[in-house]
Amino acid sequence: MNTNLKIIGMIVLAISTLESCKKDTPTPSVTEGNYEQGYFVSNEGGFGSGNGSISFISGDNTVENNVFASVNSFLLGDVVQSMNVINDKAYIVVNNSYKIEVANINSMTHVASIEGGYFQSPRYILQVDEHKAYVSDWGGGFGGSIVIIDLESNIQTGLIYNGSSPEGLVKAGDKVFTADGGYGWSSSSPRVSVINTITDEIESTIDVGDVPRSIQVDVNGDVWVLCEGATNYDSTWSYIESHTAGQLIRINGVTAQIEETFIFADSTQHPSNLVINNAGTTLYFSNGGWTKAVYAFDIAATELPTTALISKSFYSLGCNGGYIYGTDAVDYMQNGWSYRYTTSGIIVDSAQVGIIPGGYCFN
Repeated sequence: MNTNLKIIGMIVLAISTLESCKKDTPTPSVTEGNYEQGYFVSNEGGFGSGNGSISFISGDNTVENNVFASVNSFLLGDVVQSMNVINDKAYIVVNNSYKIEVANINSMTHVASIEGGYFQSPRYILQVDEHKAYVSDWGGGFGGSIVIIDLESNIQTGLIYNGSSPEGLVKAGDKVFTADGGYGWSSSSPRVSVINTITDEIESTIDVGDVPRSIQVDVNGDVWVLCEGATNYDSTWSYIESHTAGQLIRINGVTAQIEETFIFADSTQHPSNLVINNAGTTLYFSNGGWTKAVYAFDIAATELPTTALISKSFYSLGCNGGYIYGTDAVDYMQNGWSYRYTTSGIIVDSAQVGIIPGGYCFN
């Protein structure tokens, strides 16, 4: 009898633990929006201020800011890091609130909260298959992991220890590649981790240049990782001692072997924000130190570009539907801006969005 009671108690405890990672839709009144034709900008908000938000820009460049809060009558939280569309739902990663808010992508009505549990510093979410997603997480210190999410229940179901601050992640075939350089300075082992999505285990790692953060997969299934290069300070962080050069690396998506490495000539410039067009044939990135510009790179090219496509510095980049997008965080205190360009580098329009616009999400 005591054994049976103990087993029942353990089952109840297990269920309550799982449910602690998921919160049902809150009860405040909801006014549904209409967000089917356009794109979203994720605005980080001020660190520690709890004012992260989502902006929606329609096809005619009409802007609606704070769409999630307007529909659901509660704020997203502190540092809205990224947003991705999975199974007609918006998965909004709120970094410093250690959670993901899930909403209907077309109406923004709240569906679920995934919070606590394994989350310590969540960054980006990637759909692995119909039922599962991975979330890159920096961890509470110099570590990091990939958190596994069940997409049917919106519950955390596991953890893949990474140990190297994973940032961007992409899927090629049955593997997920993570760029492990999130904190943004030199580490003893900058790398790309290769995850077997069947076993949910890291099956290999690939040594790359310093600070690999953004990563894309092309039309051929090859993986491209942009290593920003490190800025090395003295022991008191008073002055810069040296820089390491940025690198653009092509990895075979099947063999997980490096096939080509392009090294940037100026080690002080630190390229960033690698994105790719819908066709998977052209990469875009920022480069140029504090005053960066945007460059285009054909995946068949044999050398890095030297002429800028867009002579403007952006906080983040996006690419979709034949357009290039860039955000300007201005002074990181007031509302920022989103700019849209043709792939020829011609400005189309601009829109004022939220505070520190840090990413794009295209429905």
